[in-house]
Formats: sequence, C-alpha cells, structure tokens
Amino acid sequence: MGTPCLPVAGMAKRALEGVRIVELGPYVALPMTGRILASLGAEVIKVETNKVLDEMAFIPAWSRGAGQPDYQRHKKRITLDVRTDEGKDLLLRLLTVSDVFMTNFRRNILSRWGVDFPEVRAARPDIVIMWQTGLGGNGPYYTYKSFGILVQHMSGVSLMSGSPGAPPVAVNTSYSDYHTGVFQPTAIIAALMRRGMRGKTTTMESSIFRSGAVTAGPAILDYQLNNRLPERRDNRDASAAPHGAYRCQGDDRYCAISVEGDEQWAAFCHALGDPEWIRESRFATAFARLGNQDELDKLVEAWTIQFRAEDVMTKLQQAGVPASIVSQGQDLHDSEHLKSRGFYRDTNYYVAERGEHASKWEEGPSLSWSMPFSMSKTPVEFGKYSNIGEDNSYVFGELLGMSPTEIARLSEKEVIY
Repeated sequence: MGTPCLPVAGMAKRALEGVRIVELGPYVALPMTGRILASLGAEVIKVETNKVLDEMAFIPAWSRGAGQPDYQRHKKRITLDVRTDEGKDLLLRLLTVSDVFMTNFRRNILSRWGVDFPEVRAARPDIVIMWQTGLGGNGPYYTYKSFGILVQHMSGVSLMSGSPGAPPVAVNTSYSDYHTGVFQPTAIIAALMRRGMRGKTTTMESSIFRSGAVTAGPAILDYQLNNRLPERRDNRDASAAPHGAYRCQGDDRYCAISVEGDEQWAAFCHALGDPEWIRESRFATAFARLGNQDELDKLVEAWTIQFRAEDVMTKLQQAGVPASIVSQGQDLHDSEHLKSRGFYRDTNYYVAERGEHASKWEEGPSLSWSMPFSMSKTPVEFGKYSNIGEDNSYVFGELLGMSPTEIARLSEKEVIY
C-alpha cells in the first residue's frame, strides 16, 4: 500500500502514464471524467455489457452513436456482465491491477452485484474509489431520481434564467453533467498524489447536484447577505447596457453585445456612426441607460438588423466593444477559429441499433472535439475510438492472463458479452 503510481517528472511522456482506471457506469459525467483522464495518459478500461447498453448511444441528440466518441474515446472498452458471479470475480480481479475504480451506480446495486466498496477495497486495499451520485450518497434526497436538466432546476440555476414573471428556463443540455465530469478528474488526481506521497488511500463521493449548485453561487451569496432572491431578467445585466442578444440579418441570427462603462459606450457609439439619439439625456450616463433599456434595445436592434451577425461582431470587436455571434450548430461546425485551434478531429463511430449486438453496428465517419486545453511538454492525446468490447482480448488475455479457451467459454456463457 502507498506505492506511488504517478510517473516521476521526466520519466514519462504523458502526465498520467502508468495509471490504470476502471470505469463502470453510463451517461455523460462519468464517461467524460474517463475521457479527460485518458487524454492525460491514464489507461481507462470501460466496462459495459451488450445486455444493457448505455442509453446515450440511442438518444436523437447524440445521433444514434455519433456522439459517443466525445465521451468514450481513448479507452479500452470491454464487455463484462458484472451481475453474474464469474463477471463479478473478473471485475474484482481487474481491480487488483488497477489504481482507480469509478462508478455511478447506487451502493445498493453494487452490493447486490458483490462489487460494493468493501469488496473492492478487499481486492485492492490502496485503490482510489470515486463514487458519482446524482444528489449525494446520503441526506433527505438520497433515494430521489435525478438527471442533468432536473438538477438545473434543483440547484436554482434555472430560476435565474428566463423573463420576469415567466417560468424558470433550463438550458437544453445537461450542463451539470459536464461540470461534474470536469471536477472529478481533479479529485482523482489529487487522491493519486495523496496515495503516492503519503501512502493513504481515498474514497470520494461527488454529486451532480452539488456541481450545479456551484453555478448558483452568486444567488446563494446574495440571499445570505441581503435576504434577496434572484431576478429573471432575460439577457440583461445589472451593470451593463446595452446588454443582450440583438437580431441581425438572416433567419434566427443574433449578435450578443455588452457595453459597460463610459469608455465602451463611447466606442460603441463611434462604431454605430454616432447617431443622433446617443446624445439624448436618457442615454447620457450608465445609470440613465440602465433605466431606459427597452428604448435602448430597440434602437440598437434597428442598427444590428441591417447587417450579418458576423459583421456586427467584427465591427464592434474592432472598436473594442465585447460582442459575439450567437452560434448555431453550423457556426460551431464551420468555425475557422476552432479549426485553427485544432478543436475538431476526424473520428469513426458506430451506428447504434437497439437490440443488436454492438459488434454488428455499422461503422461511419464523424467529428469529435479534442480537449480544450493543451500542455507545453506532455501531450494531451485525442486517441482511438473503440467499439464496445473491442479490447476484450487485450484486457482479459494480455492483462489478466486468461487463455483463449477460457475467454471463449465465458463468452459462450454471456459473461464476457
């Protein structure tokens, strides 16, 4: 116990080379955690089964599997039914040669399968355990069901979105899952360092609810200090005007503009060609502009509607005024800026067919994002995207030393399946 698993500086080409992680669980946050750690050099082994496939492979927003490379790439993907006795034993055997076990299944389910934390720690006493939950591992809401968009409401973020007097509005994506997926690698790396430096192991719990509540921090602070609840104010800001998304030429095209302070206001007015209305008393000061935003927004939009959103953004940015197009999917796909940063990379994917063994899924081309960060000395890797079960031979054969006959027997019994 306590053997350092992180590479010594100068010995490894990748930051987490030599670290092995076993990932057991579906959806977004946990797989994103695995992908981030894999991109840093860890060997991440994804445990799945064709009997119960991840629903994320089938939902329309992920195009029947086309979105899976975003979360499952650069992993060793194996099929193992841990609900069977032999499957359970193989998982525990795999954990004896691994540094981290991370899962998002409930403890009662893990216990039923015989792979709860006591069994895991008995298999390898110094293993790092990361348990991801929806609402937390204890507390009044422990048994409640949750998912990403629901957590937006529970964490209070949606109460700060939308129009005054209208119902709260959630962002139509599971952003709390993404937050959790970014927070968790930090905790895992810290736990590995603690084990390496102090010889102490760690069992951690994270929750998507708490990750969402972090975003609502200003609202919590405002209530603590001022006993004041958040206001829904559309796209407006308490200290900047104009501040919003303004219509431009084309269908559903907008440019977001934020003008704060007299210096930016002067630059904004100059970019508009110094129209007569800017000299009216109702717009003379920042305070006055905040009090007359309805009229100001109409005048600003009367200017933006004449131009393409890209041209409005360029003109204002050149004048020193914060402005951005409101990107549609095509804008992000075609973005020359993202392309110049190497953000998009070609990838394969597998067209998910419900009720069909993944090995029979048709392979096709797609795009996937690369990590939004880079390191000066150690590579952050894009890696290969494997299909479900593609790495069975490596993990069961090479890593665990099982014979082809034994692998075939367990495959026939649908343990390795």
